[in-house]
Amino acid sequence: MNNQTLLPLAILLFVFAAWFVFHYAKRNTSCVITLLSIISFGLGSAAVALLPIDLSYASTSISSHESTDDDGIGNNSDIDIEDDTDVSQNNPTYLPWQITYWTTFFLAWLVLPITRETLLSGHFTLRQRLKDGIAISIKGIFLMILMGVVAVIGMAIHLQ
Repeated sequence: MNNQTLLPLAILLFVFAAWFVFHYAKRNTSCVITLLSIISFGLGSAAVALLPIDLSYASTSISSHESTDDDGIGNNSDIDIEDDTDVSQNNPTYLPWQITYWTTFFLAWLVLPITRETLLSGHFTLRQRLKDGIAISIKGIFLMILMGVVAVIGMAIHLQ
C-alpha cells in the first residue's frame, strides 16, 4: 500500500460517512451539526480503516529486516527497530495516523462536549449559550481528571 492509495481510500471513507449521516439525520438538522457528525464518523472509521493497512506495512517492514542464522531459522533478536531514523519518512501511514489521532482527540474532549452543552443550554443568546457550554464542559473535564487522580491514588495505596 503506497501513498497514492491512501488518498482515494480517505475520500471514499468520507463520502461513505457523508452518505451515512445524510441518510440517517433528520431533515431539519443544522449544517454545523451535520458537518461535525460527518467529520466525527469519518475520522472514527479512518482509524478502523488505517489499522489493517498499518499492520500489513509493519509486517512487511519487519520481514524485510529479519536475518537468518547458519541453520536458516529466522532470528528475531537481530531486528533493531530503532534503526529507522525518522518514522514519518519510512511509514506512509504515519501522517494519517497523526491527523486521525489528534483530530479525534480534540473533537472528543473539546469540540463535541462544548457543542453538546451549548445546544442543551437554556440561555437565549448564542454568547450566553456558548459561555454556559464551555463552563459545563470544563467542569466535566475537571471532574474526570479528579476522579482519575483519586483512582490512581486509590490503586497505589491498595497495591502497596
